[in-house]
Amino acid sequence: MDTTENKVGTITGSRALVDALLREGIDHVFGIPGTQNLAFLDALRSTPQIRFVLTRHEQGAAFMAYGFARARNAPAVVTATEGPGLTNLVTAIAAANKGNVPLISICGVQESEMRERDATQDLDQIPFMKPITKWAYSIPYPERIQEMVRKAFRVALTEPQGPTHLEAPNEVMLQPVHAEAIAPQAYRATVPAVCDSAQLDAAWAMISKAQRPLFVVGRGVMKEKVGAQMEALATATGIPVAVLQYCPDAFPSTHPLALGPLGRNGFSSANKNAPKADVVVAFGAHFDVFSTMYKYGVISKDAKIIHHTSAPGQIGIVFPVEMGVAGSTASFIKGLAERAGKSSTRKPWVDVAQARADFEAELNSVLKPNATPIQSQWVAHCIRKALPKNGICVVDAGNGGKHVRSYFKSYEPFTFQCIDDWASVGGSFPIALGAKLACPDRPVIAASGDMGIMCNIGEMETALRENIPVVHVIFNDEGLGNERAFQNEHFGGRFFACDYKNPNFGDLAKVFGGYGERVTDPTKLQGAIERGLASGKPALIDVMIDQLTLAPVVFKQ
Repeated sequence: MDTTENKVGTITGSRALVDALLREGIDHVFGIPGTQNLAFLDALRSTPQIRFVLTRHEQGAAFMAYGFARARNAPAVVTATEGPGLTNLVTAIAAANKGNVPLISICGVQESEMRERDATQDLDQIPFMKPITKWAYSIPYPERIQEMVRKAFRVALTEPQGPTHLEAPNEVMLQPVHAEAIAPQAYRATVPAVCDSAQLDAAWAMISKAQRPLFVVGRGVMKEKVGAQMEALATATGIPVAVLQYCPDAFPSTHPLALGPLGRNGFSSANKNAPKADVVVAFGAHFDVFSTMYKYGVISKDAKIIHHTSAPGQIGIVFPVEMGVAGSTASFIKGLAERAGKSSTRKPWVDVAQARADFEAELNSVLKPNATPIQSQWVAHCIRKALPKNGICVVDAGNGGKHVRSYFKSYEPFTFQCIDDWASVGGSFPIALGAKLACPDRPVIAASGDMGIMCNIGEMETALRENIPVVHVIFNDEGLGNERAFQNEHFGGRFFACDYKNPNFGDLAKVFGGYGERVTDPTKLQGAIERGLASGKPALIDVMIDQLTLAPVVFKQ
């Protein structure tokens, strides 16, 4: 029964939901249809402004939404049916929760007459979702649909950003409601608060008195698109700049004052100089474990920390701070720049060019361009060489991803993604597909191990059907390289449950209809990646690597 216009001036709840998504600028929805989200899908069917991307697994859909949201710097939507449809989403939604990604899941739930009666696919879903979202709600009746969509976006976009979850059965979605065409600015803040002027004065005074100040840049600089202003502030003050490891693209590696990313698998140019800083100024920063290992070392215990963030609750979580400053990143940079402009203070205490040259020499000293089996470091080096400066690199968890992080030099913002603080193997391929949909004019490379590609290999069909040309470079050591590294470091080299056999992924890509190569000759690797990029098709580049070329699992400065 079509209830779209069953009362004068009313529409179905599902139509109202989709109209609310349109007002929020949603133009893609990822997911799989099922019994209890069909009303939502039926409304999407008659909405050409929104592209529905049908995936082969709900985890793939949610990771695509994750990558789309990160690359677009905007919220994204995923949908699934009840029960197993919802449980298949949770790995990627938990990743969004850890990575502060505004991902909204809209799912089905069993009809009211079936609940609490041991029905097929019945699950008390809200308690299941609450620990991995900022807010989760089961819509009990149609009059609340539009209000709850508004709240889902408001909560997801409030700093720190993160995922939210809504659910309702078809019986609720198909009932009539009165349309509420309320614009986003009427129900959530769209202009961030500015930083306090007195705190800016105090922060600049502390910087002026410092002998060895260091700027540490976080993702807030990218989110507010103030990278050019950050570069100008660094140039004006001469203060060297490090970045947090999960956002190496927050400050370009090509800048004369760029030390690079901190922490394990970071740049030694940053790790050797950051501990010398007496004042550390963190911009739009969330101190992550890979950058700091949650202990003093990369940052000296004696250093005074000025921690700026747009999310006040993140201040002081890892390190006690001299000053916490909350407000927009734009206002923090502008405030310091204005004060720097009235001062002749310059603090070029690090020979950044020499520090970076020393680090480049370290990287090059371990490269073996002719080694067979192929070195992981050489794969990482070739990925960076083959990927254009505006290209997006998405790295998986595991040994291969760690090598890529060490060799990834950034040139532009929004060119790097990893699964921040969640490290779920298998996410990089669907994340890369989402990033490509968000940025169709940018080339995209995903990098993972052989376990990672197998986790979501079904999305190769999605990539072909939806024409999403992403190149996936596979570090193929026929096993779990990261676990070999940990077993080698902590368990006396007693390897266990780390080995298996793989298909030829290059041939498998061709079976799907994409582009594929297997590479065993290191001199042909960069060309293979470039051919994959030039093919215009989804591509798998299967690189046979040395099993024992392992990234470090213990951070040593």
